[in-house]
Amino acid sequence: MSEQIKVTVISKAEEKRTELFHDRNKTLLHTLWEGGISLPSLCGGLGKCGRCLVRFCGYAPFPTQTDRAVLHPQQLRDGYRLACTAKPLKDCKVTTAFIKERQLDILTVSSSPDMPEESEGGADKRSHNRKNDRKTVAVADIGTTTIAMQLLEAGSGYILDTFTCLNPQKIYGTDVISRIRAGMEGNGEILRKLVRDVLADGIKKMTENVENDGTCRLEHIFLSANTVMGHLFMGYPVESLGKSPFIPMNIKRDGTNWLGVPTILVPGISAFVGGDIVSGLYACGLCQQEKSEKWLFLDLGTNAEMVMGNGNQAAATAAAAGPAFEGRGAGGMSGTERIFAVASLLERGIIDETGLMMEPYFETGIEMKLMPEVTSGIRARIFQEDVRDIQMAKAAVRAGIHFLMKHLDIERYEEIEKVYIAGGFGFYLDKKAAAGIGLIPLEWMEKAEAVGNTSLAGIRLLERERAKKNGGKENILDLDILDGLESFAGKVEAFQLAEEPEFDKIYVDYMNFDIQQGDI
Repeated sequence: MSEQIKVTVISKAEEKRTELFHDRNKTLLHTLWEGGISLPSLCGGLGKCGRCLVRFCGYAPFPTQTDRAVLHPQQLRDGYRLACTAKPLKDCKVTTAFIKERQLDILTVSSSPDMPEESEGGADKRSHNRKNDRKTVAVADIGTTTIAMQLLEAGSGYILDTFTCLNPQKIYGTDVISRIRAGMEGNGEILRKLVRDVLADGIKKMTENVENDGTCRLEHIFLSANTVMGHLFMGYPVESLGKSPFIPMNIKRDGTNWLGVPTILVPGISAFVGGDIVSGLYACGLCQQEKSEKWLFLDLGTNAEMVMGNGNQAAATAAAAGPAFEGRGAGGMSGTERIFAVASLLERGIIDETGLMMEPYFETGIEMKLMPEVTSGIRARIFQEDVRDIQMAKAAVRAGIHFLMKHLDIERYEEIEKVYIAGGFGFYLDKKAAAGIGLIPLEWMEKAEAVGNTSLAGIRLLERERAKKNGGKENILDLDILDGLESFAGKVEAFQLAEEPEFDKIYVDYMNFDIQQGDI
């Protein structure tokens, strides 16, 4: 009997059908990846995260022990399985996604007042459309999950075109720990090639889109990335980022000649707070030494990075928030939707302050009406496990805030004057719901501002400021602006939460949903 069977994959996100040949000795996730079909796998296919959910339309393989541990009995009866453990034995059909394609859009906008989002009437059409040699600059925000790129008019920083995609390194797992592990297992060069190839492809496509009757000449490239992504782009070993004391190969500005042009990485702060955060701080005007107000910059994701300033100094840390803020739970909800749902259920008394879901919903979960942009092949449902994920992520973030305040001698939440919430998660976060579950203190609800993709905005601003220096003729690696960013980053007090003596106690204290005290 042939070991090959046919699997028909129906993607509801893209409304398309794909036929793949599947080796019965391999997992379905392996076949999907080989066939170019993206499917979340926070753990890299190790059967730990429960995010690679698919539904078999008949001939579902027998549930594995992992399936039974992660999925509810009704889901198993309905044909749901984890693709990382499923090994179908007969020709079958599977459905892979239950969200609209536009929900996968990657955020490129920001609300930073220092950087225009559009080209103010289209500088590309207004003043340069007939020029035979248009000078351009590429900027890219290399995230663990997504990549956002833009082609700018050199000097002005006007946006000529935008390119976004998922980070192709996801096949090795969707968090930095999985990437570090993959690098340590000898896949560093593959990871480097994956990210460089997709960046080169993006630059090529953007250039082709803006070339009308002239040509584009790429001058240089600015990149912002977390420390792990930056190391992988440069081809540095990542072993030191995966074990204490977590010392990066290089955290200062970095440069190489790539695609025939100078390519610069924005300096970072530590192994866990990278150049993407420094770029975001720059976009929000928080790197100036004269900044006197007390503020918090928060980028919520799998690794929730946060920086706080008190006018004289700044401190930074990162909290392991896990998968709660990114990706989708077993019931089909995104992170922001789960927070909205948990806040609603708390208000209705269906969840108590300990996070326990009342009967009869403890076993079955509860169907929820979600935000307007959501659609699903099945009705979205929140389960007890989703609530626990949110609790643990919320506790980690609040513990991080607690110790930042402690390091900067800030005693009361009211002292913080401004809260900047960056990134795609923060952009769609309902502030009332966030305060309702204790993700942020109630005192900050009116002070919090969603600032969008500040990482990308920061390197756009960097290009504008570059052009003001000697007509933009100096070596970009020697930019005074980069000197300033590097100096600021070097003065930030970076610390690891796990090394704080009272971390475990504070983390547990913030686990419940009734923590709203006004001081630390």
